[in-house]
Amino acid sequence: MRKFAVAGLVAAVSTASLVTATPASAAPTSVYVSTTGSNAASGTKSRPVRTIGEALKRVRNNTNLTTVRIFGGTYRPGASFSLGKAYKQKSITFTRVGGSTAPVIKGTNGARHLDYFLKVAADGPRIHMKRLIIQYYRAGGVLLKNDRNTFTGTQFSFIGNAYAGTGDGYAGIHMNAGSSYNIVDNVSFLYLKNVANECPGCMHGVYIADQSHHNTVKNSTFQGITGDPVRLRRSSSDNLIDHNQFRRSGTNAMVSYWVHAKDGSFHCGARNTVTNNTYSTMSDETKPGIIVTSGADEGMTSCPAAIPTVTGNTRA
Repeated sequence: MRKFAVAGLVAAVSTASLVTATPASAAPTSVYVSTTGSNAASGTKSRPVRTIGEALKRVRNNTNLTTVRIFGGTYRPGASFSLGKAYKQKSITFTRVGGSTAPVIKGTNGARHLDYFLKVAADGPRIHMKRLIIQYYRAGGVLLKNDRNTFTGTQFSFIGNAYAGTGDGYAGIHMNAGSSYNIVDNVSFLYLKNVANECPGCMHGVYIADQSHHNTVKNSTFQGITGDPVRLRRSSSDNLIDHNQFRRSGTNAMVSYWVHAKDGSFHCGARNTVTNNTYSTMSDETKPGIIVTSGADEGMTSCPAAIPTVTGNTRA
């Protein structure tokens, strides 16, 4: 009898263990945003929050949340968003909700003009941005100081002081402080402009600066940009600019490596590659199109060896 009792006890324990080990429903990984939502809502697809700021607050406080899914509509954030070490996720994805139109995120609201949509610190999460429209920011769309971010199917348009207040505009995507291994693929940069008396040549589609290496810009469209669509600076090396279309853009060239008087001890970049792009006239349409140049402020020495590979580019 005792053997049967022990066997029965073991069977009971085993059954209990199986019941206990059954996993609960997986925790949500997305927070949804809609112009018709409520910031008091749960953030699910059927009960979205109303603002991107509230969505990021939920993400910051819940490490399970890694994706911000945005329904179509126009959003006007009240502030730029800074993403740093307070965000514990390795990466955060910003994307539209499948089946909806691309959401439009605008940096102007009445007299208020924001500088960037996102500013990502060196210790911040990687950003993956898909199928959004970013408009009417003064300085730029996204400022990156970390590595391995990706941008696909997104549009940056109407950015710069021509549209959003005074002060220099810089870039749709601004890679800075060693931001490396980023991928920009199938992105549109349309009408990024600074006005004539406020540094029109300072505005770029992609600005790769301050020792930012191994970045790729491909399959993208640059149109109506007052400065050089892609600008390299301050020892940035091993970047690839491939299979893009450049139209009516550029003060000096479609792709440039530039030495500024304020660059101090930064040495020249190296091994940057510009291949298989098509290009037309400059932003001043009386100028002929130029695909690549190496330039410098007055009194400085340029770095022509910074872009040694220039092949397969075609004048449209």
